[in-house]
Amino acid sequence: MFGPERANAGSPASRLGRVALRNSTESVLGNGVLGRAFDYWTRIGNGAAMPMRRDLDPMDMGPALLPHSLLTDVDLAVGNVRHRVVGTSVAESFGRDITGIDLSEVLRGSYYDFIHGLFMLTCKRRLPVFSHSQFRWDEGRMLRTSRLMMPLSRDGRNADMAFMVQVFEHEMPPALPHVQIFEDGSWLDISEQYAFFAVDAPVL
Repeated sequence: MFGPERANAGSPASRLGRVALRNSTESVLGNGVLGRAFDYWTRIGNGAAMPMRRDLDPMDMGPALLPHSLLTDVDLAVGNVRHRVVGTSVAESFGRDITGIDLSEVLRGSYYDFIHGLFMLTCKRRLPVFSHSQFRWDEGRMLRTSRLMMPLSRDGRNADMAFMVQVFEHEMPPALPHVQIFEDGSWLDISEQYAFFAVDAPVL
């Protein structure tokens, strides 16, 4: 079920609220990999603001999520982002394994600014962030991708890691990125904040 449980989960109002949240989440994330990832993140959080790093269980995630997942260290103090674990599907799409590599060594230009900003946002706000965009990976190859970043904590207070699930598709979306943040039980469109992102700029 999408979203956290409530204490009065059996009441008609709470059931209507859960249905509304499910419909809203499915309209944003779909009912595939990203939807299952959001469901998993909220479930292991067990009502807390965000799950602990130790709550993330690869066996529990299974083959539906693991290949599309990244586990990333995020240092808000210095703005550093480093990929700790990278799923096989993501590595194949990028053409190389980026495990242990800083984001600044993977991307550059406005696309780096865009992705780095999303990591900072999800950990500063301690909220899930969804984005949908296209970018030119190399000469003649445009990639379309949807990603869901979700904060994790080592100490139960600070968001110092991000659990991200990313999928790649063939159809081309609009040129400008689409970004939504999950706050107060609903998805808010904040795409206008990312109009600086130049789709055709090189990213390597």
